[in-house]
Amino acid sequence: MSRAFPTLALIAAFALPIPVQAETVSGAARQRVDIAAPPWNAVGQVNTMAYSRCTGVLIGRQLAVTAAHCLYNRATKRFLAPGSVHFVLGYDRGTYRFQTVARAIRMDPGQDGERSLAAAPRDWALLDLAEPAPADIEPLRLAGEPPGPGTALAAAGFGRDRAYALTVAEGCRTASQAANDLIVATCSIIQGYSGGPLVDESGALVGISVATAKAGEHDLMLAVPVAAWRERLER
Repeated sequence: MSRAFPTLALIAAFALPIPVQAETVSGAARQRVDIAAPPWNAVGQVNTMAYSRCTGVLIGRQLAVTAAHCLYNRATKRFLAPGSVHFVLGYDRGTYRFQTVARAIRMDPGQDGERSLAAAPRDWALLDLAEPAPADIEPLRLAGEPPGPGTALAAAGFGRDRAYALTVAEGCRTASQAANDLIVATCSIIQGYSGGPLVDESGALVGISVATAKAGEHDLMLAVPVAAWRERLER
């Protein structure tokens, strides 16, 4: 493994007093998927020269989105320069289909690298890519509305236990209560899923994973909805 593909970035964990109904609880395990098949072929690794690894998703021919905390260097207390952020598509056991770096990074103006529940809605970053992705890889379509309670969803990412391959947690469902403008879903994800897509049954992107949480004995994931960065796409 090269120095550009290092250790995992952490997903922050929170304990939330969110009611979870029995019918919304998912017991689905994470499964390997075909990285060459849509929509998963638009899901990539985000690797940095600060030795972090997260997940990102292609949303335009030369545009990807990931979690902002993946780009923060805690040693220097600064965000990384665009050229040190790599976006890789089709990664599977050391091989990949496409690789480029960011030429520019756009974030929430209030993003300062803080990791807290209050700051989580700002935890997104748009990567303007130096080169366009292959024409046969379709960027993920953005969902028009946030998912309602009980909506079936799937989360994808390069988890720390199988960082060499993409896995997907299916059977996730939105909880009955939001938190700080975040999507809350019953879903078991782990480190490495940060920045990864949360998609609905049509394959549309509804948000990106930024943290895990607990409601009693139930595992939850927190995701920043696409509405958080949609208006920045035209800037």
